[in-house]
Amino acid sequence: MATVTLLLASAVWGWTFVLVKDALWEVGPLWFLALRFTAATVLAVPLLLGRRGSRSRHNWRWGAILGLALFGGYFLQTWGLVYTTAQKSGLITGLSVVLVPVVAWATGGRPSGRAWAGVALAGGGVTLLALGGESLAGGAWFGDLLTALCAVAFAVHLVLLGRYAKAGDPRALLFPQVAVVALLSLAGAGGTEEVTFALSSQVWIAVGVTAALATTGAFALVLWAGRRASATRMAIVLATEPVFAALFGWWLLGERLHPPQALGAALVLAGILSQRS
Repeated sequence: MATVTLLLASAVWGWTFVLVKDALWEVGPLWFLALRFTAATVLAVPLLLGRRGSRSRHNWRWGAILGLALFGGYFLQTWGLVYTTAQKSGLITGLSVVLVPVVAWATGGRPSGRAWAGVALAGGGVTLLALGGESLAGGAWFGDLLTALCAVAFAVHLVLLGRYAKAGDPRALLFPQVAVVALLSLAGAGGTEEVTFALSSQVWIAVGVTAALATTGAFALVLWAGRRASATRMAIVLATEPVFAALFGWWLLGERLHPPQALGAALVLAGILSQRS
């Protein structure tokens, strides 16, 4: 059941690459995140009420730490989408799966030779994705770099999530996470971007879908599954996210990969799937 739950969350996340890409033609990345995560915070309140874990200082502290990693990942990913395609963003974000054992190693774990091989495969694939298509002068390389950095932040989030979800109440962890992202996004948008509510229906639909389905809903599912699956198993199932992103990018936006980029995508997916236990 945990696997099906994670697969559903992955499909929703893959779809939202397209929604966010379209919305960013009209709204800045920080203001979009502020709207998205403020709405998600409100939606997360019912999940917090009446739970004993909501009074635990440990859950609030762990949730805040998770929120910092989550903000780093979503800010870098959303900023990167301004410059790169939904397909490439989804595929490069998938690096987070490969980087999970590396982050675990940095915090005391011992990744296998297979894990390092997966890093090499996916790293080569990202290089081809970044350099095998658009001209470097077009700015796509900058978006790809931001997205690669977002993968690091998401890998840190996954490792910490695997630890904290088992030690605390997973539903109580959701509210502080999204609240931290909302607060940081609001602070950033207020100082650097135009803050306006005069947005098109397309943007508001993107905000609503990403808040309700891709944030509160999906993370509630992932936190529930986090008590029933290892961090590595979670990462493997969530590895389908770039596949869904590429599919929706092709279907809804007509995005295509050049031959070297298609090879790079294959290498990224090979690196991800090499982590299967």
